[in-house]
Order: sequence, then C-alpha cells, then structure tokens
Amino acid sequence: MSSIIRKIATDKTFLITLCLAIIAFIFGHVTVEDIDLKTILSLLSLIIIVSVYEQLHVLKYIANTVVIKCRSTRDIIRVMLLFSFVGSMLFTNDVAILTLVPIFFKISQQVAIKKIVPISLLTIYANLGSALTPFGNPQNLYLVSFYHLSLPTFLGMSIPLGLIGLISLFAVSFLFTAKPIDNISTDPVSLDHQKVWWLILATVIVLLGILSFIAIWWSLLASVLSAFLLDKQVFQQVDYGIILTFINFFIIVGAVSRIDIIHQLLVATTQTQFHAFFAAIISSQFVSNVPAAVLLSKFTDHFYGIYLGVTVGGLGTLIASLANLLALRQYNIFSQDRTSVTFFKTFTWLNLIYLIIFVIIGSLILFI
Repeated sequence: MSSIIRKIATDKTFLITLCLAIIAFIFGHVTVEDIDLKTILSLLSLIIIVSVYEQLHVLKYIANTVVIKCRSTRDIIRVMLLFSFVGSMLFTNDVAILTLVPIFFKISQQVAIKKIVPISLLTIYANLGSALTPFGNPQNLYLVSFYHLSLPTFLGMSIPLGLIGLISLFAVSFLFTAKPIDNISTDPVSLDHQKVWWLILATVIVLLGILSFIAIWWSLLASVLSAFLLDKQVFQQVDYGIILTFINFFIIVGAVSRIDIIHQLLVATTQTQFHAFFAAIISSQFVSNVPAAVLLSKFTDHFYGIYLGVTVGGLGTLIASLANLLALRQYNIFSQDRTSVTFFKTFTWLNLIYLIIFVIIGSLILFI
C-alpha cells in the first residue's frame, strides 16, 4: 500500500491536475454528474487487465519471438513499428511504449542501429495504432462511453485512418537501410499458457462491459478476479494515478465548461465536424488530447470530428499525448549517451511532420 501511495504522490501529472481540481472546487461550480462513472470504471477495468498482461510478459514474449527471426536492420525496425501499432490497439499505447522501448535499446546494443528516429516513430505509431480500438487509449474509452458509440460505429470511424496509418508505417520502413545482421539475443521470457487462456476469457468479459453489452461492474469484477487469481502482484503495479488524474480532468472540465466566455467560445468553435476536428487538434497541443476530448465533448454532438481531432492531435507537441511524455521518460531511463536533447528535437520535428500530414488526411476523410 505504501508503494502505491508513494507512486501516486510522485506522479507529476496527477499532482498538477489535483491542484487545478482544487482550484475548480473553490472558485468554480462542480457537480457529481461531471464525473463520468462509466468511463472511470471502464478505465480501471482495462488498466487492471492490461497490467496482468504486462505482469505475465505476453507482449514482450511475442515481440522477442518475432524479433530474433529478423535478418536485417530494416526488418527489425519494421517489426518493432508494427508491434507498436498492433500492440497499442490491444494493450494500449502506454503499454506498447513501456514494453518495446526497452527491447529496442537491448537490440541496439547488439546491432549497429541508431535509436532516436526509430523510437520516435515507435511512439508515433503507438498513438496511431491505439486509435483503432475503443480500448486503445483513454480518450477512446471516454468518447465511446460519453456518446454511447456502438462497436460498428466506432470501427467505421477508426478503420479509414488506421489503414492509412498502417500503409504509412510500411512506407516509412523502406527509408531505413537493410543492413544484414547476425542472430540477436533478447532477454528470455517464459509464458504460462494456461494463465494466458484464462486471461483472454477475462479480457472478453472486460471488453463486453466497455462496449456496453453487459454492465460495466461485471468487467470490473472480471479484471479484479483475474488479477487476484493469476498474479496478486498486479495490484501493486496498477497505475492508480491515471484513474485519479481522470477524475481531476472531469472536475476541471466541469468547472471550466460553466465559465460563460469559454462556454460561448467552445460552442462557436465546434459547430461542424470540421470545426470540432480543428478545435480538438489545437487544444490537444496545449492541454493533451485526453482533457481536450473531455472538454470539447460537452459542447458538440460532432463526435467524429472530435475523435479524428484528438487522434491527430496526439501528434505534434510533447504534451499533445501523455504517451509522448512516457516515451521521453523511457528514453531518458535507458539512454547512456546523453542524447536526450537530440531525441527531443528529432521527436518533435517528426511529430510535427506527421501532424501536418494527418491533418490533411483527416480533413480529406471528413470531406469525403
């Protein structure tokens, strides 16, 4: 319990949003209805079940199994980007980054391969891949819950952008040289297949709740039971800070949305799908795409524009997506050559390039 409290107490994002939430309580008008309980329970269920996958090293096992079969530097980069894209769809963008960045550093110690551009792209494709599923990132969970989106409706929004993202992944991989490499080694990982099958069953129940086929409380029960029965250590690893941060977001947004001048401004800037799209992109660059989704949803029914906007808006600045900050932190932890500043510059430039490209793509999707 003390380690959980210590982790929350040192979570800078939580502490900042907590201060803002307290200010909102004191000077603004906040109601209990501002907190979307379905989103909170969905997020908690998902975080617990994903933490079990992480504890059982499922994604790491799959990635290691495939990476050791690569025969060129281009193969390695393509496989890592593909795992980031697909892994974020299934395990969230945060888990994809936490799992794959250390693996890439391990590989780069054995193979003459530069790290900065591939890890920057790995983060970009984690953000793009996570947009494909309702459970790939927190803003998707929220939008599905708030607008009561069915799975076909959501996939109808996400698949066009996802396919374009996947095509761009394969295209960009050809920009890397294909230097032949010898066999590479990775940290050995064993997998308890029986536990994994039970975990898959629990995951199905969790997803049924998230998608509103069953009550969300069943999802929470399934995730808690899976953690308790498969690996109790999971409860120590769960990122409770993000749950509390989300509650802070709801409180802050509730207070801000009732300020007359902001209310009028946001209503005016979200009147059409295009307006909602660009409002979401711009606001994401300054406050991150999760709070941008929560804030703008209060003022418009144009959920497609908001979805595309916060997805594309996750590209760009470092704070546009919490996953971007996580990638920088991971790079700082594993890098031994004092290249963090260079990584930040390259990461930002690549994100801005992708932002411009996907703003154009998103606009065309809305136009068509």
